[in-house]
Amino acid sequence: MKKILLLVLTMVFAFTCALSASANPYGGVPIAHTFPAGMTPAETLEYFHHKITDGEPGLAWDILTEDYKNAFRSYGNFTEGYRTTLSSRPSNIRQLQRDADTMEVFYLLKAEDRENDRQIVVQTFECSAVMKRVYGSWKIDSGTGKRLSRVVLNSRETARAVLMDYHECITNKEFRRAWSFLGDGYKKSFGSFSAFCNGFTTTVSSVISDTVNVADGPDMLSIQYTLTAKDATPESNVVQIFKGTANLEVVPGRGWIIFSAENKLESRYFPPKW
Repeated sequence: MKKILLLVLTMVFAFTCALSASANPYGGVPIAHTFPAGMTPAETLEYFHHKITDGEPGLAWDILTEDYKNAFRSYGNFTEGYRTTLSSRPSNIRQLQRDADTMEVFYLLKAEDRENDRQIVVQTFECSAVMKRVYGSWKIDSGTGKRLSRVVLNSRETARAVLMDYHECITNKEFRRAWSFLGDGYKKSFGSFSAFCNGFTTTVSSVISDTVNVADGPDMLSIQYTLTAKDATPESNVVQIFKGTANLEVVPGRGWIIFSAENKLESRYFPPKW
C-alpha cells in the first residue's frame, strides 16, 4: 500500500512539474486555454489587437506561432514593443486563402501611442499577416506593415483622444485599459475594479460626440460632450442620451487622466431588440 501511495505521489509531482514547464511565462496558464477556440483568421487577428489594447500582451503572445515568437527573440522584447501603446485597432480586414491551413489577411491598422505626458502619436498602417492553422486553431505566423500616416496630437487633442479612447474601450469591453485612464480618486468612486466592470455588463456601446472644451489650462481641461449609451438586457434594449462633462488633468508618468465625470440624462427610448 505504501509503495502504491508513493508511486501515485511521484506521478502527481511529475505531472505538476511538466505542467509548470509548459505554462506561459506571464501567468502560468496552459497555452491551449488562453484564447477562445473556433475563431476565424479575421477574428483571431482582431482578438490579438484587442488584447494588446487591453494591456494583456501575454494573451496576444499566445496568438503567435512558435516560429513567430522566435522572431522576437523573447517575450520581453515582444512586450517592450507595446510599452507605450494605448490602442491598436484593425479595420477593413480582407482574407485570401492560400491553402487549407494557410490564410493571408490584409487590413488597415490605427495605433495610438503615448509619446510623453502631453502628446499621443496616431499612426495608420497598411498591414498583412500570414495565418497558420495549428492544432485546429489559427495563429499569426508573420506580419508586415507599411506606415501610411503619422500625426502627433497636441496637448488639448491628446486630452480629447484619451476621453474618446476611454469610451471606445468601454464599448469593446477593454476594461483594464479603460480603468487605466481614470485618476485614483475617480477609481475609488467605483469601489473596485470588479464593480467598475460590473457596471457595464449590459453595455453594447458608449459613444461620445459634440465635444467642446469649456475650461482650458496647461495641466487641467474640462470637456463637455453628448454621450449615447446603448444597453441590451434580456427584457429590452435601451438607448440613453446624456449631456456630460469630464475633467482631465496631467499626471506625471501617466499623461492625461480623467479625474472626474458627470452625466445628466437627457432622453431615453426602447428600440426593438437588436
